[in-house]
Amino acid sequence: MKEGVIGILGLGAMGQIIAKDLHDSFKGKVVYLVRNPSSIKEIAKKYRAEVRIVDISKPESLVKAFKGIDVIIHAVHHEFNVRVMEACLEANCHYVDLGGLFHFTREQLKLNEEFKRKRLTAVIGMGASPGITNVLAKYGAQGLEKVEAVQIRIGMKDFSKYKRVSPLSASYSLQTLLEEFSWKPAVWKNGKMVFVEPLSGREPYVFPKPIGKQKPQYTIHSELATLPFTLRAKNVSFKIAFDDDFVEKVMLLKRLGLTKDEEIEIKHNKINIKSFLVEVLKQLPKSIPKKIEQYEIIRVVVKGIKEKKSKTIILDTKIHSVNETIDKETGVPPSIVAQFILSNQIKERGVFPPELIIPAESFFKELTKRKIFIFQNNKRIN
Repeated sequence: MKEGVIGILGLGAMGQIIAKDLHDSFKGKVVYLVRNPSSIKEIAKKYRAEVRIVDISKPESLVKAFKGIDVIIHAVHHEFNVRVMEACLEANCHYVDLGGLFHFTREQLKLNEEFKRKRLTAVIGMGASPGITNVLAKYGAQGLEKVEAVQIRIGMKDFSKYKRVSPLSASYSLQTLLEEFSWKPAVWKNGKMVFVEPLSGREPYVFPKPIGKQKPQYTIHSELATLPFTLRAKNVSFKIAFDDDFVEKVMLLKRLGLTKDEEIEIKHNKINIKSFLVEVLKQLPKSIPKKIEQYEIIRVVVKGIKEKKSKTIILDTKIHSVNETIDKETGVPPSIVAQFILSNQIKERGVFPPELIIPAESFFKELTKRKIFIFQNNKRIN
């Protein structure tokens, strides 16, 4: 296996999970690409990584920093996805990211021919959801003559004990979360794309124990940008469950107009409302756990026709995290896939959603090593 060089762009909460997984599983060189090196000095020393300074707002800075790196894992916000991909083309790097909330994903797919010409691979939306969800959908659809529906449902239960609980905390980017609560979700219904109201479709759904009954809701997500077409499915939907109290708090912010992506003028200064809110929320005191214990189920239900009979396949990814957050389900997949590219387990060139390029069985085996388990109709398959 070629060891190679993997670069992580952005060492926030998710980037640090990726960094840990690479340290534990990758024998090659790892480069951290950050604006402020002092902020990750300790983790770089702990994991013996090289650090390079980069300004993501400047394309020339990206290209310069990417030189000599084989695969870039992009762990900054999705609004920069296309810019980072273009820098990878110029610097001759393969590319992996965590998702693009539908609209960005569609723009990224347009770079397919350019990546093909440069003999490079880009795997877009390779976290938990999108990512694991896409691979499960393709795995469940194999052998079906016709895919009637793909239903993605995500539920989580936090059993942790806390010394202090944050007034408003989230397991991933607050900016992304506010967009999910504000942008109209895409739903593929009877072969047509429709956009429904944010937070609609919130109704009881029973997950396996210990999660039980929750209320998943439609949100804008990258799976809908590709699965209807790659699986030729008649219906595709995505829902995720949030705690009632959390939903009420975010809805209050929305009703107050604080989630709008608009500029207002305050004392002759123009300020973006949503950006201001994100920065304020980042300053809130964070939760301090006594003991972390979390459980999540990523469920993909595939319904279709096989040998003229209806068939339903239920695929569950189960993550039980003790003394670590469930966020590893998002952080470890890009690490695995970057290593797949270097080891030539992924050889195709171009821009791909996960369902078209990830070798499912090999991917599931790697997830098992990280205590992330896949079940089909309640029977463990990895």
